[in-house]
Amino acid sequence: MSIKCWIDKDHRRVQAVVSGDFTIDDIFQAIKGSTEDADFEPGFDILSDHTDVGEPLTASQAEQMSSYLKNLSRVMAHSRWAVITNHPASYGMMRMLSVFLEEVPMILEIFETLEEAERWLSQPKDSKEPTSQV
Repeated sequence: MSIKCWIDKDHRRVQAVVSGDFTIDDIFQAIKGSTEDADFEPGFDILSDHTDVGEPLTASQAEQMSSYLKNLSRVMAHSRWAVITNHPASYGMMRMLSVFLEEVPMILEIFETLEEAERWLSQPKDSKEPTSQV
């Protein structure tokens, strides 16, 4: 398992690369580490690459993750989260998570390439973007 996260202050975002298998505790640690980083600011967007994920997120993990993020609403609200994946099962679970995240509220979109994700994140937050690109 590996979830590597870092802050890209110039782009006002959290960058993450997820590879292999992971636990819900791994996810919580990655989120906590990012939001407690001195360079993190409320409203930062997230760009995460899931192209090398082993087993995808489970339904239970998606629910737990959305609850965890809901508790962080004051720093996560109005963030955009671009997920890069080309695995059908991972895509499906990310779509489920995107519905759960409406309570945060934050927008999660799924893309097949880094270029598509970067293009979406470079748009102003108030623009009307199409939903998931995959």
